[in-house]
Amino acid sequence: GDPQLQNLISQTVYDAAVLQFDFIPTADTLRFRYVFGSDEYPEYVNSYNDVFGFFITGPNPAGGVYSNKNIALIPGTTLPVTINNINNVNPSFPQYYIDNQAIGGTTITYDGFTTVLTAWVLVVPCAQYHIKIAIGDAGDNILDSGVFLEANSFSSNAVNFTTSYTSNIDTNAVEGCNSA
Repeated sequence: GDPQLQNLISQTVYDAAVLQFDFIPTADTLRFRYVFGSDEYPEYVNSYNDVFGFFITGPNPAGGVYSNKNIALIPGTTLPVTINNINNVNPSFPQYYIDNQAIGGTTITYDGFTTVLTAWVLVVPCAQYHIKIAIGDAGDNILDSGVFLEANSFSSNAVNFTTSYTSNIDTNAVEGCNSA
């Protein structure tokens, strides 16, 4: 299991897989795009509830510190992306659900998956953060789920600005997260 995943659901979490690393954003927002898919769809909606999360730790620009804040949320809500939260059975946010069996399942073998979603969070530029990407089976240790991360989508938006200056003292400029 995994303690952060366990906090998202009431069932026991099994077979957790975790990828974590530190990073330093160069702008005020971190974003990346992903798809969540599972063999739990649609038969096990409302019974097993495989779960995943993108947990960030670091300075909160509004004050304080993010401590394992989950940013894998259904757009416009505070709900985590799970089997029970996105599906076409309840229906619960069916606009984000794709029934892979209904379309012939020719691209991946999962029975269902989400549309492309974006995880994002406001950050402090040039400060260090830690992200933990975790996924696990819930209630059983079979019928796996997966998260697909879009290549090159883990990014911090570039800061665009136009400046002009004159100086008789220094003609050097410094770019990025460096002291000057």
